[in-house]
Amino acid sequence: MSKVVLTGSVRVLILQALVITVVTAGFLGVYGFSVDSKSALVGGMIALVPSCFYVWRSSRVKSKTPRSLVKAHYRAESGKLALTAVLFGAAFTQLSPIAALPLFATYVATLSSYWVALLLKS
Repeated sequence: MSKVVLTGSVRVLILQALVITVVTAGFLGVYGFSVDSKSALVGGMIALVPSCFYVWRSSRVKSKTPRSLVKAHYRAESGKLALTAVLFGAAFTQLSPIAALPLFATYVATLSSYWVALLLKS
């Protein structure tokens, strides 16, 4: 039986998805299917989607020279930042009503998973 090896980036994405699930489930448990629960899910997705973009974009580098790796990182990070801004803009202009506190709480909790992932051992 073969062992599945997950890269650090994929582990972070899985951890982020788990955080989104737990926090959104918490809001569902307290508030039911409400604006708060929907906003919590949206906040988590605003963190997860750009992270997925970053992993995809930074892994497309053809050359493994330090210069090309740094260039790929900066391009991926710039795209991630732009995508995050667009998603926040869309959330506040296109989704109505939206609750800011659950949205930002889940967004911050999802981003915090980067720090937790650094503490986890392989």
